Amino acid sequence: MKIILLIAIGVALVAVIALLMRRTRAAGEAVTPASTPESLAAAGPAAAQPADSASIPLRFVPGPSAQQRVNALALDDQRATGAQYSPDPVAMQLLMSAGQEFARIGTEPRYTPRRPSLLPQLLEAVNDEEASLKALSRIIAQDPSLTGELLRTANSALYRVSGNPIESVERAAAMLGTQGLRTIIAAALVKPLAANSSQGRGRFGEIAWEYSLCSASAAEAWAARAQDCDPFTAHLLGLMYGLGAVAVYRVMIDLGRQAAQPTATAVIGYALETQAAVTAKRIAASWGLSERTQEALEAQSAAAPSMQSTPLARALTFGRLAGALIVLCRHHLCDEAEATAQLAAAGYSGPALDRIWDRLLRAYVRP
Repeated sequence: MKIILLIAIGVALVAVIALLMRRTRAAGEAVTPASTPESLAAAGPAAAQPADSASIPLRFVPGPSAQQRVNALALDDQRATGAQYSPDPVAMQLLMSAGQEFARIGTEPRYTPRRPSLLPQLLEAVNDEEASLKALSRIIAQDPSLTGELLRTANSALYRVSGNPIESVERAAAMLGTQGLRTIIAAALVKPLAANSSQGRGRFGEIAWEYSLCSASAAEAWAARAQDCDPFTAHLLGLMYGLGAVAVYRVMIDLGRQAAQPTATAVIGYALETQAAVTAKRIAASWGLSERTQEALEAQSAAAPSMQSTPLARALTFGRLAGALIVLCRHHLCDEAEATAQLAAAGYSGPALDRIWDRLLRAYVRP
């Protein structure tokens, strides 16, 4: 049975790789002469990039997706975008070995983040419509780091409405409200897990966490505009996707160490693109999260294009794109006009989008 399972895993991984290779070849056929906002909107994220990607500085240019550019930033190597990457036989063998490790995430502890001890209390409070600010404040009071994060957030540009600093937990809780407290608790619980990325390439742990936070905030904001989509759950999924990416990264780094040959950055980027979503789903299942949250994570995978798109999945899709663009803007790899054009090219426009996008920019990009 174990042999059959491993064969099935290998076949599935090859299918994912073949699908991504077809998409990559299709993307390579589109060429855009300039990187103006107008050309970005016309070409979209699938326009081509010059072949010598290693010599290209980390700038926002037509070609790879925003998420791939964030991977390149995190790994400090433009080749991690995977815009024109096709695995060679050696890389394929490594990816097959990695597939066996990915399949065990969620059932074996080596790469599976342990569920935070306070998470059940948080989920119980979230699912209780009568949960008060006092109940959530009690959860925060159990952890000094949560208290500090609450005060920091309440005094940030996103929430602070006067020149006087907020110094008490009670005032901070009233300022953020129930929804704000929920997201702060979730982020504080997940952060130590996302930071555990092993010593590897670039600033992966730092950038991965930054991307997770921005994606979670964007997904939450998008979910808030739909009555049938819980903003807190969307926020949590943005963080969970980040955990999936960290687990994939750790597997790829460890396999390189075992082989006494560092894993090529392009292979790591490729694995992040193809495996982060399903790995995040496995972690969510091991934590006992609901089926609908698991389905929303799985829907982000290129191997699941036929899955029915739910409001929660759509919120996470928007969050991942907007979060990536926010990170690129923060690191001066993209300006606001280019980022807005990318959102428009992906089909996001209108007054609601403008309000959400402006709020995200004010919170994370603009001084």
